[in-house]
Amino acid sequence: MGASLSSIGACMCGKGIISINSARYLFQENIGEGGFSYIDLIEDLKSGGNFALKRIVCHDEKAKEDALQEVHFCRMLNHENIITLIDHCIKNKGNLIEVWLVLPFYKNGSLYDKYQHLAAKKENLDKKEVLSIFHGVCKGIEQFHQSDPPLAHRDLKPANVLLSDENTPIIMDLGSVAHARVEINSFKEAQSMQDLAAERCTMPYRAPELFQVSVPSIIDEKVDIWSLGCILFSLMFLEGPFDQIWMRKDSVALAVQNGNIPFPKNNQYPTAYLDLVRSLMEIEPSKRPSILSVIEQIENLT
Repeated sequence: MGASLSSIGACMCGKGIISINSARYLFQENIGEGGFSYIDLIEDLKSGGNFALKRIVCHDEKAKEDALQEVHFCRMLNHENIITLIDHCIKNKGNLIEVWLVLPFYKNGSLYDKYQHLAAKKENLDKKEVLSIFHGVCKGIEQFHQSDPPLAHRDLKPANVLLSDENTPIIMDLGSVAHARVEINSFKEAQSMQDLAAERCTMPYRAPELFQVSVPSIIDEKVDIWSLGCILFSLMFLEGPFDQIWMRKDSVALAVQNGNIPFPKNNQYPTAYLDLVRSLMEIEPSKRPSILSVIEQIENLT
């Protein structure tokens, strides 16, 4: 299933009917947007099942290439903890091109949505559920880091982790995925990497080496390990370690580079959980564990 990367296979046919290659869907409602993309809820007219349609608006050829790169990585990374691509096509809209991705729809929403729900009831995840969800996220990231060559997601955050009916975490939004290891040998390359990070890596979950890229240096998959530390923190406390700083519009970059992790006092979680967060959020990337080591540590805690 799926269109060739050069095909034009989508059209609006009648009231609210969307054709994508050989399938026909009924538009239900817009359920989200961000940057240059929109998410619609659509119903398969044949099966009656609901799906999510991600429409990426491409203003130039580079944007189109980036969108098709997301298609490529969705197809390449086949794992229960990574979003599945059902179908895709390219649509011409005057001077613009849209790349459409048909994806599974998860009615439970994201980890961020779960946090909002729990916070409203003044509840927290129990220790077992924290580790279960985090283990699933890490197993998904293992697929990125163990690829040849290694890949990095680069925008891990609660809003980019969906939850299935079985509470299985599903990593989504592969638009930021790139080859993990990048050599930085000039100030121009350093500035380019910083600009890319500013565009694609959400600030409160961005690794310190991406705020101030050193020359010479190597940016690698350890940026995801830092973000995983932020996610583990959020699973325990329903928000990331730097979310409050971000909302106050204080300097997230300064807080991240200071390396102080603001654990709430008198929290219910074991010291081993807090120590794992600390190890993932080491300022020096080389001191952070590999994803295989992280998974081993989680399994030793269960």
